Amino acid sequence: MFGSAFRPPMVGLDIGSSAVKAVVLRRGRGGWALVAAGEAPVPEGSLQDGAAAEPTVVSEAVSGLLDSLRLKRARVAAALSGHAVIVKRLSLPAMSQAELNEAIPWEAEQYIPFDLSEVQLDYQVVGGDDDATKTSLDVLLVAAKRDRIDDRAAVITQAGRTPVVLDIEAFALANAYRMNYPERTDALTVLVHVGRGVTIVCLLENGEPVFTRDISIGGQIHLESVLRELGPSGIDDLTARRMLHGQMPPDMSADQVAAVLREASAQLVLEIRKTVDFYRATAPIEKISRIVLSGGAYQAVGLVDLLAGEFDAPVDVFDPFRRVTRSSRTLGVEAPGPSYAVAVGLAMRQEGDR
Repeated sequence: MFGSAFRPPMVGLDIGSSAVKAVVLRRGRGGWALVAAGEAPVPEGSLQDGAAAEPTVVSEAVSGLLDSLRLKRARVAAALSGHAVIVKRLSLPAMSQAELNEAIPWEAEQYIPFDLSEVQLDYQVVGGDDDATKTSLDVLLVAAKRDRIDDRAAVITQAGRTPVVLDIEAFALANAYRMNYPERTDALTVLVHVGRGVTIVCLLENGEPVFTRDISIGGQIHLESVLRELGPSGIDDLTARRMLHGQMPPDMSADQVAAVLREASAQLVLEIRKTVDFYRATAPIEKISRIVLSGGAYQAVGLVDLLAGEFDAPVDVFDPFRRVTRSSRTLGVEAPGPSYAVAVGLAMRQEGDR
């Protein structure tokens, strides 16, 4: 089912603060097919700012999930996010590949707030680099702290699997979007992936990632808002979680709860606005063409309407399996949705990819 016995499948593994998600895809002549997909919960506090605070607990969740999907000998493509990852777009004079390789460390020193010995550097020329008449190069510089890379690799190894690709979550999100919506080359698209504790924002110009930011709030802000505003009325943590799924106590007004949740969504929209404004301050594009929502908390009350009103742009829900075929032999969940967007992008990766 997974190919040669000598070639274990590549698993896209999204390790989040509330759950780990795994996706296996197979590429054929007709495009991508879903082989397996599933998720497993991660105990609260097991990950902090993307790092494993309790590595054994996270590894056990990963191992249990992959075992349930019959992925005993998987190769893993995972990703990093958070403050240990820096992404910077640079505009440099046109130069040869050898000159660019020499220039990157010097340029990195100007923008990376870590000692270069503490980070792994990579870069990608964007916007096409085959025009000999160009006088400048647009380069996407990426730096990730080595200790965070080692932390993520150790979690996967402890789970008994082999880490072979380590990506950036925002780039995985962009790859999944471009695969599923190849017809879209909008001037400026904003991908918004709302997780429990972090929201990833990735801006695409004509389909190419040009700017990313990880916002340190996510769906958890809605739970915290309910407990803060309605806790004095006797609402505890369990009741608040049920309310987020529409299960209202008999003495609680649904309109009152909706107002609290909408205010929490407004805080997230404000942070997205700051992100977009920061980018547009130095970019020629004025108007956002489209906003695309994904993540486990994409259905937050008021989020779609608030984003549409704030940016005067259409807001779509990202279907990461739009161009992925499924069959009766697919393992795991029957209807994986927008929360799997990062895992899908990772599952597309191959060993040795840039």
